[in-house]
Amino acid sequence: MSSLDFSNAVTLQGFVIPALSQRRAETEVILKDGESFAIAGLIDNRVVETMSRVPGIGDLPVLGRLFRSRSTQKSTDELLVVITPHFVRPLSAEEKAKLPDMPAAFLPAVAEKNAKPAKKSKNKSQAPASKDVEFVGPRGQQIPKQ
Repeated sequence: MSSLDFSNAVTLQGFVIPALSQRRAETEVILKDGESFAIAGLIDNRVVETMSRVPGIGDLPVLGRLFRSRSTQKSTDELLVVITPHFVRPLSAEEKAKLPDMPAAFLPAVAEKNAKPAKKSKNKSQAPASKDVEFVGPRGQQIPKQ
């Protein structure tokens, strides 16, 4: 995993180019189909200390401390990697690949939107049809019409 490291940055012609800090893990495991394996403990502890001062007055030996400020930012990040293998076997010439089933459309098609509304059934125990659903929200949550 790589992240930007501004403490080891290089300045070229006024541009600050940060270095890359990398964390790596390498291991070998034997897993069966569907078994999971987790690696944790790649911890990144960072302490960023920033000092700002008023130009000129902040450089004075004794009075300069009144015109300086120092802030410290601490962060701890841990990388967790979970691996679950699923083995794929080739199909024979007679077999056909099974395609995934889509139980319901995420959003209605344009034809469904422009179609005339269906007659309401008297049996309210049935699940609402896709035309009886109002789509709202940024993720398309479905709310049945009353």
